[in-house]
Amino acid sequence: MQSGKMNKMKAITKKLTIMALAVLLLCNVTVYAAQDTHIMETYTGEDYFLVYVKGASEDLTDVTVQIGTSTGEAAAVEPITKQDVSMKTLVLLDNSLSIKKEDREKIADFLQNLISDRDAAEEMAVTVFGEDIQWLTEYTSDYSTLKQAVDGIEYQDQETYLTDVLYDLLTTEYLAKEEETYRRIIVISDGVDNKSLGYTKEELYGLLKERSYPIYTIGCVNGKNEEELENMFALSRLTAAQTFLMDDVENTLDVTNALKADREIVRLQIIPAPEAMDGSRKAVKISYTDQGTEANLSADIMMPQQTQDVKEEPKPEPDPKPVPQPSPEPTEVISQEDDAGFMKTVVLLVIFCFVVAAAVVIVIVLILLRKRRNKVKFEHIDDNVLQELERNLEPVTEKTELVQTNVPDDDGRTYMIWNNRSTYQIILTDIHSMAKTVQFPLERFVIVGRKREMSGIVLDYDKSVSSKHCEISVRDGKFYIRDLQSANGTYVNGSKILAETEIYSGNILKLGRLELRFEVK
Repeated sequence: MQSGKMNKMKAITKKLTIMALAVLLLCNVTVYAAQDTHIMETYTGEDYFLVYVKGASEDLTDVTVQIGTSTGEAAAVEPITKQDVSMKTLVLLDNSLSIKKEDREKIADFLQNLISDRDAAEEMAVTVFGEDIQWLTEYTSDYSTLKQAVDGIEYQDQETYLTDVLYDLLTTEYLAKEEETYRRIIVISDGVDNKSLGYTKEELYGLLKERSYPIYTIGCVNGKNEEELENMFALSRLTAAQTFLMDDVENTLDVTNALKADREIVRLQIIPAPEAMDGSRKAVKISYTDQGTEANLSADIMMPQQTQDVKEEPKPEPDPKPVPQPSPEPTEVISQEDDAGFMKTVVLLVIFCFVVAAAVVIVIVLILLRKRRNKVKFEHIDDNVLQELERNLEPVTEKTELVQTNVPDDDGRTYMIWNNRSTYQIILTDIHSMAKTVQFPLERFVIVGRKREMSGIVLDYDKSVSSKHCEISVRDGKFYIRDLQSANGTYVNGSKILAETEIYSGNILKLGRLELRFEVK
């Protein structure tokens, strides 16, 4: 009996469901778009802000903008591919030995595909990181530059400070520079963070919530890093970006193709109402219709700060009280003779000033000529003195011996002639601590850095010096220095060097915070 009642109820429920669906179809109920449309990035200008949307087309209609209790106007909707620079991609690669060999091969293949299949208007930068970040290239669209950087990547035995590197990157080197171009970061790492003291993950997450920049993550499994990978993938989930696991990637082209979807991003320019432009962060809701489908987007966006000049209305002036007018004085009449005398005086004064100025110039020229004449004055030597000097000169009878390298002698053997001075003693002295002095015999070149296994001259007492900071070399008795892509750069006498630079004894070299006096013995 009870079973029959249950079957009857199921039948009634089924009929009601079908009827509800039919009513929805007949009434043409609006269906909202699935949540595969995201705000990837925002930018705040002087009197507008930009919203970069992924998953929408450029053919948006019925766009409405709600900003808190105020409104905004969509001034323009266009794809990023119409910009001079469509996007800027930063590759951040963990080049520590904790990345297993098979993943390194996949990474090399992925990076090659990424730079080969980039958009013509896309700029890329390649970096590696351990304890700090090293820029292998600046932002460029030149394939050969990117190719050389990718091919030259080496993996090293080093610790990795992922959280600190990302935090410093977002606040100093990369995102601190505000610009309208869409920007993204691609992190390739095992997620391991060896630094116990530094920025916390919560601080990094809070920064990302404020900045709203996409961070794509590609994780590498090393056997015991599941938790670290989850923390790294959280960066992507927080910024509406994708995550990839190298162990699951059979063809790296699949990752490249997934990243190419960013080329379809559209940029909305929103002009807020004047009352909303107060420089604060406000909740923004954007509603639109995209090819017949309605959609909504929401985000907290920093508003422009409008500086309005408040003009004070002029206060009405009181009616002036009548002032007794004095009787007009008789106007002095200047005769034509007085006028002519005045003009004559002015002309004479101008001529006098001109003559005085010319005289001063002539005097200065004469003084300069006299000084120059004194400098090029030669002493006359008497002819008798010259003859006496010629008699005292002894004729040179010895000829200079010509030496040829690798030329056989009469006995058939080859002799090599070497410069007597093949080794120089260079001295680096810390100008702030004279006790810290390094002396090194230099024959060809030496690496200066913080890591003992990488450097000939070790400066391990200051962490602002990179593992391999710079190279000092000698050629033909001249000394040169070049930077080895150090984190803090190399300076000679206060100027940052961008290429190999000749240095001299007594020059001040700056490596990170260290200031060293360079001397040669």
